[in-house]
Amino acid sequence: MKRFTEVQKKSKIRKVFEQEITLTPATKEVQPEAEPKTETQSTPVKFFSKLFEARQIAHIFHLQVKAEMGSGWEHDALKEFYDGILEFADDLIETYQGQYGIVEGYDVIDPSTTSQTKSLEYLKQTVDFIRSERKSINEEDTHLHNVIDEIVALFYKTIYKLTNLK
Repeated sequence: MKRFTEVQKKSKIRKVFEQEITLTPATKEVQPEAEPKTETQSTPVKFFSKLFEARQIAHIFHLQVKAEMGSGWEHDALKEFYDGILEFADDLIETYQGQYGIVEGYDVIDPSTTSQTKSLEYLKQTVDFIRSERKSINEEDTHLHNVIDEIVALFYKTIYKLTNLK
């Protein structure tokens, strides 16, 4: 086996300077243009923003529950949800930031949703969003997807309570 130094001495290396290189239009590689980001494109910050929105909206729904005396099941179910979602969101985002760096540019939360829909419908719509937009997190990051699975489970547990424990 030849040593690297022996091979290096025998090879003829010629330095090429920029002035010596001329490419004709036929030999130039054309780089494809990047697709412009659209408003609906999935990103981790949009995903994380939705988790914060869900927590805030659930808290507002929790405070607006009007029920007969002794039937605070909706009030209690929503409290469990907004306490739980905050813990999971915190775990998910801190873990993500440990791997990828600080996340910035969160969306502003619009609480007007609470006057346009009921808590059960909001949770169903939001869990659908989470299930479809989890693709914004690299699928190889199973440690992050495990936390997302817990978030989805919390949504369905709360939906169950709001639907069946009246």
